[in-house]
Amino acid sequence: ETVRIESGRPLFGVDTDTDTIPLEAGLEDRAISRTKGCYVGQEVIVRVIDRGHGRVARRLVGLTLPGDAAVPAPRAALTAGSKEIGRVTSAVFSPALARPIALGYVQRDFVAPGTVVHVADSGDAIVTALPLVPLQ
Repeated sequence: ETVRIESGRPLFGVDTDTDTIPLEAGLEDRAISRTKGCYVGQEVIVRVIDRGHGRVARRLVGLTLPGDAAVPAPRAALTAGSKEIGRVTSAVFSPALARPIALGYVQRDFVAPGTVVHVADSGDAIVTALPLVPLQ
C-alpha cells in the first residue's frame, strides 16, 4: 500500500470508482487509446480532450505533510481558506520520505505542485507531483 501511494497509482474502489474518468485519475497514458475503435465512455473522453483542452473539474494529486503530522483519514476534507476543494482517498506514512503522504482529488484550480491545502485533522499539506517517490 505504501509503495502504491508513493508511486501515485490509484486503486479502483479506493481512489477511483465507476464515476471517475481516466483523465481525473491521471490514467490517460495507460488507459486511453486515441487509435482504438469505439469504446464505452469514448464520447466523454473526446469531448474533454478535444473541446475542453483536457481540463477536468477535479484531478488526483499527491499530498505531502510535515513529518510530525497525523496520517490523514480516508475521505478527510481538503480545504483552501473556508472552501472545501476535495477529499483524501488514500494515505500512509512514507518511510522513504519520513512523513505522511496521501492521494486525493482537488478542484482543478488547486492542482499545481506547491499549492498548500489544509487537510482536516492533519494540518497543511503541499500538492506534490506524482510519483511522490521516484521509481528507482
